[in-house]
Amino acid sequence: MSVEREDMWQALLRSGETLATDEDYEHGYKREVPQDLQQYVSFRVSGEIYGLPIHEIEEISKVFGTTHVPRTADFLVGIGNVRGRIMPVIDLARRLRLRPVERGRTARVLIVNLNDESYGLVVDAVIDVIRIPPEKIEEKPGGITGPRAEYIRGLGRRKGAVTVAKGADVKDRGVVEDIVIILNLTTLLDPKDFIRTGPAVGGPSGGGEEGRG
Repeated sequence: MSVEREDMWQALLRSGETLATDEDYEHGYKREVPQDLQQYVSFRVSGEIYGLPIHEIEEISKVFGTTHVPRTADFLVGIGNVRGRIMPVIDLARRLRLRPVERGRTARVLIVNLNDESYGLVVDAVIDVIRIPPEKIEEKPGGITGPRAEYIRGLGRRKGAVTVAKGADVKDRGVVEDIVIILNLTTLLDPKDFIRTGPAVGGPSGGGEEGRG
């Protein structure tokens, strides 16, 4: 087991929740998750931290090959097949109109479910599982405007790294809180946006790029 994967599973074990992987499903795994869990999977996209409720994620997969579909939106990588499940695969950075970064070995596909349909979301890295009480979810600030605003459900916070000033006592240590942007799958995966209505935005389509990953 790789260090990345071991770290991820340790985080899941600490949270008391599990997410399925390719190997689990190959052995007949079926996942049932209570819908009232206030847990979120946090992940990184173009240097920002995003989150989705854990019950919306079916599994986390390594990047897999896709087939490009002509005349589709630039953020649609293509169509993928995961153990017989056919699904559109979305480049989340392009969908959110963020500046793409070069992806490495930490890149993953979050397989999510919306209205009994599966979708793949390509992210730069999965971070961990966090608990955020409902009352701690902040409404999205009015300063967030433009197309990306409709994809945001709210803002949460996660504890980041402990910072220690050189020569400081233990009592001077502080915990950094990272802002987690909680996404809204309903607007993020609106099918009417999947068809290209104009020239591609943000460079050539990445249809074959993920397939080579």
